[in-house]
Amino acid sequence: MDEDRGEVVLKKNEERRLLAGHRWVFSNEIGTFPPKERAPLLVDVRSSSGRLLGTGLYNPHSLIAVRLLDGRVTTLLSSIEEGIDRALAMRTELSREGDDGVRLVHSEGDGLPGLVVDRYGDYLSVQFTTRAMEAVSGEILGFLSDRLRPRGIRIDRSVGIREAEGLPVEADRFEGDIPAEIAVRIGGHPLHFSLREGQKTGLFLDQKDNVRNLAPLLARPSVLDAYCYVGGWSSAIGGQNKGIRLTGVDASERAIGFYRTNVPEGRGICSDFLSWGRKTRESGERFDAIILDPPAFIKSRRLIREGIEGYHAAFRLGLSLLAPRGVFVACSCSALLSWDDFSGVLRAAFQKEGRRGRMIYQGRAAWDHPRILAMPELDYLKCAAFWVEPAR
Repeated sequence: MDEDRGEVVLKKNEERRLLAGHRWVFSNEIGTFPPKERAPLLVDVRSSSGRLLGTGLYNPHSLIAVRLLDGRVTTLLSSIEEGIDRALAMRTELSREGDDGVRLVHSEGDGLPGLVVDRYGDYLSVQFTTRAMEAVSGEILGFLSDRLRPRGIRIDRSVGIREAEGLPVEADRFEGDIPAEIAVRIGGHPLHFSLREGQKTGLFLDQKDNVRNLAPLLARPSVLDAYCYVGGWSSAIGGQNKGIRLTGVDASERAIGFYRTNVPEGRGICSDFLSWGRKTRESGERFDAIILDPPAFIKSRRLIREGIEGYHAAFRLGLSLLAPRGVFVACSCSALLSWDDFSGVLRAAFQKEGRRGRMIYQGRAAWDHPRILAMPELDYLKCAAFWVEPAR
């Protein structure tokens, strides 16, 4: 047993969720803790009757006190390295031609809680968001370098969820040679972006299957790509038909600069969508297809109501800009917004705008973002497309 390993014992009857496949242990479910002053990184989790339920990463200062690892764990590093190898093997077997952007490790979905690794061609973007992964981050980076031989690595330390684990939220770090701009193919379409200053881990790889599936349906005479970032949706749609009038709107001037590079035939507008959309609605301009792919409006439980109101306002405004008959795509990447609430927001928006929407597509995160059936809270990305007509 590791010297940096301990044990937690659950309260009576608190093991049922774990036995059903859930991978988290909350602090209020634990009866016996290791001493906080020398809290181990690894703990074995036992039921009140002494049954071994698994081994996981421990953080005495987090509401999610234990996050289980997959399989039998001998040492922390060996378990992480074996988990990375399993994740890489799956991507190798399932990878598609035309994609240089792939999520190689997806945290809990790959049995490696708190570790995210994205590959963008010759470069990696890595997040450490749990106490244990942060503690061995140097060793993990060394293993990834030996295994994948990247030209450069971005270590994303500005992601807000680090704060919940008591980790510093600070400027990103970089290893190797990372240029100011790189280009990768996503679904066969090249996208230019900044890995040094990009949002999330660089690109929104979780949307790539939805973009690929919906691009043919969105290839209509005029398309609005709201919250467009660097133009992933527009680039794919424009590749279907060069005669489409594409408009991208994003509040980031840098993102719009890349949009104009990636979608040279499009109109890139740097503006807050809500203010631009209201003025455009008043002008009478309408679009035959609209994509609304906003950032997460719900960052914490106390912001759920405010976030729902934000989605409602954005979706209503989007519907008001849609031509009498058109395709409307609405997305949410807020993990705290359930599918039921997402559907409820859309129903209310359709009703308030006097529109009738028939759902023609429903999507989640891409194939390289695997999910656990027993953990619906990890099913964060929601994408729904509708054929929309005026209400009778």
